[in-house]
Amino acid sequence: MRSDWLPAERRPLTLAIRHLPADVLDTPAWALQALAERPHPASTPGVIVPGTISDVPRPRPAVDEDDRRELADALERALGPFGPHVAVIESVRRLADPAASMVVVGQQPGLLGGPLFNCYKALHAVRLARELESSWGTPVVPVFWNHADDHDVAEVHHLWIQNPNLDIQKVGLAGLASGKTPLGRIVLEDERHHIGAVGELLRQTLQGEERDVALETFLPRDGEPFSAAFTRIQLDLFGHLGLVVLEPEWIRERLSIALAHIVGKDIAAQLEDGARRVAATGSDVAIQPEGAALVFRLEDDRRKALRLAASGNYSYDGEAGSRTPSELAAEIIQAPGEWSAGALLRPVVQDLALPVAAYVGGWGELAYHRQLAPLRETCGAPAPVFVPRLSATLVDERVGESLDKAAVDPGAVLRARGKLEPPEAGADDQAQVVRDLLDLDRLLSERMGRLRDDLAELDRGLAGRLKKSAAQLHGSLQGLAEKAQRVHSNARGSGERHFRRLNNGLFPRETPQERVRGVLEFVAHYGRAWLDELLEEIDPFPTEHLLVYLKEEAPRP
Repeated sequence: MRSDWLPAERRPLTLAIRHLPADVLDTPAWALQALAERPHPASTPGVIVPGTISDVPRPRPAVDEDDRRELADALERALGPFGPHVAVIESVRRLADPAASMVVVGQQPGLLGGPLFNCYKALHAVRLARELESSWGTPVVPVFWNHADDHDVAEVHHLWIQNPNLDIQKVGLAGLASGKTPLGRIVLEDERHHIGAVGELLRQTLQGEERDVALETFLPRDGEPFSAAFTRIQLDLFGHLGLVVLEPEWIRERLSIALAHIVGKDIAAQLEDGARRVAATGSDVAIQPEGAALVFRLEDDRRKALRLAASGNYSYDGEAGSRTPSELAAEIIQAPGEWSAGALLRPVVQDLALPVAAYVGGWGELAYHRQLAPLRETCGAPAPVFVPRLSATLVDERVGESLDKAAVDPGAVLRARGKLEPPEAGADDQAQVVRDLLDLDRLLSERMGRLRDDLAELDRGLAGRLKKSAAQLHGSLQGLAEKAQRVHSNARGSGERHFRRLNNGLFPRETPQERVRGVLEFVAHYGRAWLDELLEEIDPFPTEHLLVYLKEEAPRP
């Protein structure tokens, strides 16, 4: 690990891991069935969901050794300008081995590194690749597919962080609106997108000794493409682990050849058959083939979608005519730099173009992977296993303190979907000791009132003195009760604050933490070493949700 990545004085961390059942989050019923029935679940027709290393078929060595060397050379040239860790270059060069294969994860690039699940995907790919390589004795390289072709900028141009007031705050760049321009073609400019203002906001909001070091990595740089900023962050965080980040533009011709091979066939029936197989399991079809954007062409830095009609031909939106599968395939081969696959075809394109042994992804990704078995058969595409990715929730020290003080189990916050409420208060929210003091005041007032009448028969002066004493005692008890109530109310207010911290910290915006909050705020506070520690705790074939407790060790004397 490069020495400049971690400040020398950073205090060491301890991780505590707790395992929760997968259904603690909104895991679909078919997905839970898939975990229970591995490696051949009825809910994922044609997709292997392995439970052990032995369930993962070893890929066949490449026949064309020159092709593998070309792949390795293309990636090394593209990664060179990022100045990655030497472990990245070593991983890329190992891909030239005909027996080498990949564990692939993927996601569209996100501002400031995007949500936490990007880190979990990267770490999981590294861990699984190591396990497969150890078992097979051949190179297995972890690869993060940076989907820079995606154009939904509104989905990725912001990040949510928890600010010191415990609120979830949106941080985003100005001047980025939803459009059809691929994220790889959007160049960030300080003057236009106010990168400096975002940095200043984060300096005021984030806490931790490592904040400035983290911002140096995570903040976009003036003149940097949106996707390249994400690539740089991933390489900075995980390059020392040998993770290779890949942008599709770097191997565009290779991908276009695979895309032309797919669309050149009559695939309408295969896609419909795949959708029917999924529907037969009793679950919804993720992407309906008819009308789906299966292919995109880039014109003037904007993507134009082609959709498959019932006739089996392809047409642009609003186009009167159409093109046959063979005509579209010929167009792609003639201008390979202009084309990319839609979400439904992308996995098959990847598997034809790259030596993929396993794909690590979320349930949403598996939902459309399980539609593709008939298409793979028609195209002669391999079928890598699908490994459901690591799912986790981070518990920092502040949240841990609130869990203790509120006497709440974190699983309760997750199951309540971030809407856990403090215990119901009484009708007037009075503490028992306050009620007891007020009862004592009432009893004393009544008793002293009767005694005053008796004293008045003896001496009116004595009765007056008793009345004065009763008033003083009443005032003292009332004052004591009011102070006790204030303390109780303050304590209850603090309790409500703890619940707000827990809900916003563990299940922000009523959404799993890993989908909303980013790794930036945790790296700012704890540095990066906990990521390496978490890597060692990952089950390559996870079936549970992890609670990861982050805690700094006390300074050594």
